[in-house]
Order: sequence, then structure tokens, then C-alpha cells
Amino acid sequence: MTEQAASRREDFRTVLREQQQRVLAALAAAETIDATPMIQEDEALSCEEYVTLVYELHHVHLPELEASGMIEFDRHEETVQQGADFDEARALCERGEDR
Repeated sequence: MTEQAASRREDFRTVLREQQQRVLAALAAAETIDATPMIQEDEALSCEEYVTLVYELHHVHLPELEASGMIEFDRHEETVQQGADFDEARALCERGEDR
């Protein structure tokens, strides 16, 4: 595996692993956000990886956050907003804890 391919694979793993934290951090700055993957400028994903990320976000990460009360996910409008327990999530993010 080339160094570039290894770097891309690590980018994908990082983006996938950090989606919940990135969603919560974005909601701390804005009341409502689009339900799209959060990717940083220096992260590179293939088309296939991006599609996988969208699937994971919509069918795993956002439903888990919604079930915990931290967010409200509107599938029809494709938006996410702070849930009833968002303040608890904000405290966890500030301490750097997962979930």
C-alpha cells in the first residue's frame, strides 16, 4: 500500500470515528445544521468512502445521538438541531469524552 493510500484510509477512519463529536461541536456553534458529513479541509475521501460516510451518518451516528436525546434529526428536511439533552453533550465535548 502506498503512503498516499494509507493516509487516505486513515483519513476515512478518522472522519467516520469523529462524526458524532463533529456534529455536536457544530451544533454548539449553530442551532441547526445540515445532515451532511463533517469533513475537514485536509481530509481526502474517495467517492465510495463519502457514500459510506453518508450512510453511516444517517443510519448510525445521527440515530444514536437522537436516541440519547442530544439531537433532533429531521430526515425529511435533512437537518439536525439541539435535542433536550444537548447541554449534557456539550459538557462531554468540552471534557473531550466520547458520547
